[in-house]
Parts: sequence; structure tokens; C-alpha cells
Amino acid sequence: MIAEGTVLRGPELEPVRGRVVVEDGEIVAVEEADVYADDVVLPAFVNAHTHIGDSIAKEAGAGLSLDDLVAPPDGLKHRLLRAAGREETVEAMRRSLRLMGETGTAACIEFREGGVEGVEYIREAADGLPIEPVTLGRESEAAMHESDGFGASGARDGDFDRLRNATREAGKLFGIHAGERDPHDINPALDLDPDFLVHVVHPEPIHYDRIAE
Repeated sequence: MIAEGTVLRGPELEPVRGRVVVEDGEIVAVEEADVYADDVVLPAFVNAHTHIGDSIAKEAGAGLSLDDLVAPPDGLKHRLLRAAGREETVEAMRRSLRLMGETGTAACIEFREGGVEGVEYIREAADGLPIEPVTLGRESEAAMHESDGFGASGARDGDFDRLRNATREAGKLFGIHAGERDPHDINPALDLDPDFLVHVVHPEPIHYDRIAE
């Protein structure tokens, strides 16, 4: 397969006119050339923070505070997830994953509520679709072992030391939410030595220094 147009090439996504040559599903060449196509050829997107299970109620919660909406265990989202049946949840997740694939997202890092059963849901929802979820189980060590790692809700929601150690021993990813509503849980999250943080929209200078380390 050959894709021609303006190619966004390399780590800096340098725009060049040319073509991408694909053989057996692998890019074998990126060539500069005079081409007539107007397409833009670029790497597929990776969404590094998803909660695909929320697809059952995308528009729910307008006007609620962040805690009332998503804080475990009784925020609106968690109540809706508990109330939804497996078939309803998996089908909603599958619709979202299909839309992601159709709009250029090749992979996502899914913070998967529901323990081991939740991990099973995302596998079922993604089956046969052209998108690869990297699944971080939540709520239990068993969910971590069943998935690609552990996705913690936030340092103020509990003590994650044991789960962090278990995830490290298993050689899997550990991600955690931090700095979503204020800066106060960023240092406790960093104390866990996570592989990555999500949000961090309220950092202070000390947090930049620690993250850089």
C-alpha cells in the first residue's frame, strides 16, 4: 500500500510532500516526492487516558461537582456503572471504540472500572475492532494481574502503596490521576513513583521539578 500527500514525518512531525510505503502491515519507507494528492498522512493517535465504560451515560452529570460526578465509590458515574447490565455496557463501549478507530485513534490507555469483570468487558467490546486498548485494571490486585497494569483513581482516594508494589513486581504499568481539581494530591501521587500521571492541570513549580526527575 502507498499513501501519498503531505507526510508528517519523524518525532517532530516534519511536513514533507511524498509517500509512505507499507508492506505486510509495516512501514518500509517514507519518501520525499512530487505528488498530486492533497491528503495528510500522519501517525495514528493514541489516547493515553480513557474511561470507555462512561459511554453508557456520556451526557450525564451536567452541573455536578467533580466529586459528585466521578469520585469513587458513590459518584454518579460509579452508581450508573453499577446499575448498568453487562450487555448494555459492552455495547456502549464498543460504539465508542468503533468511533475512535474510525477517526484515527489506533490505541488507548483505558482506566477500567469494575475489577476483573470490567477488564473482561473491554476485551469483549474491542474484539475484532481496529483499535488496541492498553487496559489498566482498577479496584483490585486481581484486576491488575488480569490486565496490562493498574490505574489508580487518585492519591486522596486511598492508600495505593501495596498495589503499586504489586504492579511493579508484575512488571506492569501503574498510572494515577493527579492535580485534576487542585495541586494537593500531586506530591502524594508522585511519591508512588508512577509510570505516568493523568490530568495535572493545577501543577506548581515543585511538581514540574519532581516530574522532570
